[in-house]
Amino acid sequence: MQTLADAAALLDSITSVASSGPLLTALGFNPGAVALDHAAFHQLGIGAHAQNARIARGTGSLRALAFELDSALETRIAITRVASKLSTTATHLTWLLVGIRQASGEIVIASWHQGRLPIRVAALVTHRGHVVDSDAETICALAATRIESDVLTHLRWLDILDRQAIGRRFFAAFQRVVESLARSLHPCANPDDCFQMALLYVSRLLFLSFLETKGWLDRDHQFMANAYADCMMTGGQFHNRVLTPLFFGTLNTATRNRAKRAQAFGRIPFLNGGLFARSPLERQLARASFTDEAMGSVFGDLLTRYRFTAREDTTSWSEASIDPEMLGKSFESLMASDRRRRTGAFYTPQRLVERVASSALECALTSDNITRDAAAAAIRGEIPSARYRSRLLHSVEAIRILDPACGSGAFLVYALEQISSLRLRLGDLRSLHAIRRTVLTASIFGVDVNPVAVWLCELRLWLSMAIEDPETNPLRVTALPNIDRQIRVGDSLRGRDCDRRHHIPEVGGLSRMRLRYSRAVGPRKKSLARALDDIERAYAINATLRSQEVLIANRKELIAAARSRDLFGTRHRTPGLTVRLRTLRSQLTAVRAQHRALTTGSALPFSFNTHFADVAAGGGFDIVLGNPPWVRTHNLSVEERQRLRLEYRVFRESAWQEGAGRAAASHGFAGQVDLAALFVERSTRLTRIGGTVALIVPAKLWRSLAGGGVRSLLQRETELKEIHDLTDAGQLFGATVYPSVIVARRKQSATDQMRFFPSPA
Repeated sequence: MQTLADAAALLDSITSVASSGPLLTALGFNPGAVALDHAAFHQLGIGAHAQNARIARGTGSLRALAFELDSALETRIAITRVASKLSTTATHLTWLLVGIRQASGEIVIASWHQGRLPIRVAALVTHRGHVVDSDAETICALAATRIESDVLTHLRWLDILDRQAIGRRFFAAFQRVVESLARSLHPCANPDDCFQMALLYVSRLLFLSFLETKGWLDRDHQFMANAYADCMMTGGQFHNRVLTPLFFGTLNTATRNRAKRAQAFGRIPFLNGGLFARSPLERQLARASFTDEAMGSVFGDLLTRYRFTAREDTTSWSEASIDPEMLGKSFESLMASDRRRRTGAFYTPQRLVERVASSALECALTSDNITRDAAAAAIRGEIPSARYRSRLLHSVEAIRILDPACGSGAFLVYALEQISSLRLRLGDLRSLHAIRRTVLTASIFGVDVNPVAVWLCELRLWLSMAIEDPETNPLRVTALPNIDRQIRVGDSLRGRDCDRRHHIPEVGGLSRMRLRYSRAVGPRKKSLARALDDIERAYAINATLRSQEVLIANRKELIAAARSRDLFGTRHRTPGLTVRLRTLRSQLTAVRAQHRALTTGSALPFSFNTHFADVAAGGGFDIVLGNPPWVRTHNLSVEERQRLRLEYRVFRESAWQEGAGRAAASHGFAGQVDLAALFVERSTRLTRIGGTVALIVPAKLWRSLAGGGVRSLLQRETELKEIHDLTDAGQLFGATVYPSVIVARRKQSATDQMRFFPSPA
């Protein structure tokens, strides 16, 4: 096979199992595939899942099986079932599957690790007549595998079919396209603004590429590419003539309110949700536009070159296509290495996300009425007994999950999907799509200091919603929920937490108003947003008033204590009185200034007891999980370090006094405390009593002198459930980091036992 065109022609020529011979020959199998008779079907155990199968011999134990996919089963399920049967009935052979649907033109090429249970299928899924360059590249790579060892050949197949192979090429193309698009924006003088605009538009176009796979864009699976080609034939200006009316006059406008230009796009869904609302930067750069040439590279080098699937990689399936999880990894690829070190932002591998989130759910659902084994079995996918089913459903319905450094949303997306599937197994009678909408609008919360990360997190959550929507008519698609009141831009280490000592007032119907806002569109959405803004400002003002009262009372108490006399008429000596009074006076001045600013309409600083007041009033979140940034505090400014030292006990008491004494080391090692330690303290205080904290943190916290504070905090305020030291688990993050995983329950009783699990291979 010489060219991509040859590979594409081979795939396009497959109309039935009988016509798969040339492809199998190109992939290295002997000509003349043999049809399987009834006895062979029975012996292999695949008769219920495959029809009209043919088998071809390759080198050594290599075999290819071409067959028609079961029309009653989803592709993933059909392929996985055939693979599972072959992995038990023909363990001495190594397989490459070619599944075909004649009616739809779908073609699947798949393989898996033989002897490993449960199996994990790696597959290419393409369609006759819609073969993209990445599909053809995969076929060329498979055909070029010429290794004498059948074992090595099979391993090479798995590497090619796994999405990581296509992912590496996609990341490089993604970066080139965004940078090229940013340079083309005019007029725009600020390079950072140009970059943000380019990333925003490419992200939207990627989202639409996923929707194209569902046929939601006028039933045209090449809608965007065709729109670009048509625009170029009629004078160009794609940004202004196509994207602007498509984004802001069609996708963000109810069908009945669309202008004629918007109606001309055809059957396009109304998505709402803020995805296609003009951002502040877009309003600022209203006259700026991207060139047609740069937009052409977005299509030619990215959108039409790769195959997109809205289903993310799982423990049982990996597809040679671009899925939503890659948006998070693409975001990491765009960050320069110096910025990653400064912010501590690194992409978290999916298998580690799954491990942390599953452990957190298991711990959170365990109670006096639900055993840990029952919770673990339900999370794994088993149907619990009637004894536990209603209890688990009641617990999972009320759960609230927060990622305080959510990044592009990997933990929240996985939690959304797991909780929704769990509710379905526990007896929730609604469709999976309806359940996901409920879970998203009631149980999922996230915060990140990076607005781009928050945008990508929202986008991935919306994609998770869209993929399960069974609606086939684009005009009947339910609008996406507004989640900007749950996924917030803010610094989780600033402001107050959910500690009840902060006297959070009664919140009334805040949860219900947020729920109504999530469903609102048009003018009602704007009015509810203003109402929520007013409520949040009122809570913030109330918090500053209470802070003033507390500070004034503390100051009076200190002064009174200093002026009091003992039985002999001598004044009490209060060590550090002057420093403490000066600190209180400084704090009181700052709080009063903040109160004046809030009452005069200044921007509202992020705070958990302001922006999530209803959760804070209830004591906190049920689960706080994630991978907080790893940054040594000496990389921060002096002012920032002083603020963090004042607010966080793990910073003030970070040095391990006893260890420092034994090692004859200076207590100055406390200055090397990591921000991750501060996130452990903040996460603990954001969790309700009995709630679960599950975080990925540096392994050095458990060994270094500077980790003394966080170790004391966990011993004092939590019950450790799991500790995983992943130092020797390889470079999980694609960077030289030494991670560990901690799962703890905010202290409630002393009966739970600490559990240790081995590190992954």
